[in-house]
Amino acid sequence: MRNSEKPVTPVPTPNQKPMKPGQTSAAPPFKRKRQSRAPELRRHELLQAATALFEEKGVAATAISDITERANVAKGTFYLYFASKDELIAALWKDYVDGFMQIADAVDASTARRAPQPGNILELIARLTHHALDHAALHRLVYGSADAAAIALCRQSDENILERLLASMQRNLAGAGWTKSERELQASLIFHGLDGALHRAIMPGGRIDRARFVRSVRRFAANALQLPDEAR
Repeated sequence: MRNSEKPVTPVPTPNQKPMKPGQTSAAPPFKRKRQSRAPELRRHELLQAATALFEEKGVAATAISDITERANVAKGTFYLYFASKDELIAALWKDYVDGFMQIADAVDASTARRAPQPGNILELIARLTHHALDHAALHRLVYGSADAAAIALCRQSDENILERLLASMQRNLAGAGWTKSERELQASLIFHGLDGALHRAIMPGGRIDRARFVRSVRRFAANALQLPDEAR
């Protein structure tokens, strides 16, 4: 009779383990696979994820696991690119500094067809100021919530900006009677003076009259370089 028939156990296919009594042939739960991405793209995505989380929660409250989860990568992947959260913050700042270096290259290219002149230095300083104001949110993030170790790493990148400013002064003040030590001192005074002025303007988070601020910076730099009115 049909009622006395024993249930049929499915026959396993090749490479398939035999099913246990009472086990169904339902498919295993779906697991989302992490997509394979190029190293530079993955690094960029980690930086983007970190930036968004820092703005939402602050640097201190953001764990590395939060960053990797937002970027949809394994936690160990983070350490393929950064040794610590401080190093990631330094990488964000270095990208900002690298952006200025590209701007400096463009200024050098645009002024290469004319003779060296002090006005080229003022153009470089003005472009640096605009670049810093364009990245005001990053400045507030780093100097408002990062720890001392991260800020120290960022300061190392800032030295590249100072060196680039000094190189511009050496090229465009040739024959002006400045000694090497005087050029180095003035470059340091201008850079650190500008850095302090930008910090005070940016940190409150209010509106900045950009045109007025840049004019003031140019005037300060021109006075520091003792430039005649026609060179300003």
